[in-house]
Amino acid sequence: MHILGMTCLRDDGPYIVEWLAHHLMLGFDRMLVCSHDCTDGSAELLEALAQDPRIVHLDFAPKGGKSVQWQALRQLRDSESYKNADWALFFDCDEFLCGRFNNLRELLADYERQAGTFDALALPWRLFGYGGHKQRSAGLTPERFTRAAPFDLHFPLAHLFKTLHRPAAFRQPGVHRPRARQRHVPSWIGPDGKRLTEGFAANDSAISLYGAVNGPPVAWLNHYSLRSVEEFMLKRARGLPNHMDREIGIAYWAERNWNTVDAPEILPMMSHTRQEFERLMALPGVAAAHAACLSAHTSRYQALMLDIDAVRLAFRVGFLTDSTPPSAEEGRAFLTAQMLMARGDAET
Repeated sequence: MHILGMTCLRDDGPYIVEWLAHHLMLGFDRMLVCSHDCTDGSAELLEALAQDPRIVHLDFAPKGGKSVQWQALRQLRDSESYKNADWALFFDCDEFLCGRFNNLRELLADYERQAGTFDALALPWRLFGYGGHKQRSAGLTPERFTRAAPFDLHFPLAHLFKTLHRPAAFRQPGVHRPRARQRHVPSWIGPDGKRLTEGFAANDSAISLYGAVNGPPVAWLNHYSLRSVEEFMLKRARGLPNHMDREIGIAYWAERNWNTVDAPEILPMMSHTRQEFERLMALPGVAAAHAACLSAHTSRYQALMLDIDAVRLAFRVGFLTDSTPPSAEEGRAFLTAQMLMARGDAET
């Protein structure tokens, strides 16, 4: 069995080594990283990391108006690594696989014992807040941020997912879910190990598990989309990979800053992640390239804080120390209102 992890990144240098270390530790056989337009030293760091045969760096230049992530997905789809993989997961370097398992092979075997053979596993986000951190601090991301949304948060965004899937069963990978082949409905399971409906499996636009899963998850993705205020401000300045025209502001912060409950599930994994981190850092040139990325981000933040609008936003998000979970009724009303408005727009 060959398990492939894939990502597309730009200027994520401080987080590359920890993210690769965690997922190599969990049993990914290869990590395929597309990078583009990096100016913080990420590309140089990835080249140094590629001395490890489990890590492949693909530097590419986006062209035209299609989103960078979709262009990267086309590159990944055509790669021998993807074609030859038994399982593949496309995810971002602020998403860390977590759950009640020791390694990926054990996880897949347990799911198969429960559900039988399947083609795709939906891994939902668990949104982590900033935890009161104003500045970037030392330590691995999962060690720094340990408070998150409850699993049953009644907010559709909190139930978006990424997909561990069999490439042979799909036409091509996607940002949240792979695209189905024509006249073939693949078999999907949710994070609780239960079969998802054929309607869900056939609908390539279904990217939220809200209302589709009832049992407790066995596996999920810890999503550290904010980190500290400092790191949030740098992310805002860089922009989103799949929505470059979408502003990252107060609304983005409020929808993701969940510090509601303690979420320590990933912490027992960290000793093994740190061992792999140290192995990667010992590769020639990696420690120096990693330090250069950290220095670049520090300099960028200092320059950013010379802009009055950035100073004001950083100060204001500090007022929003936590988001309050809506009730089930409020969540349903919010979703229903949006669906009705979308239906009305489609009919006009």
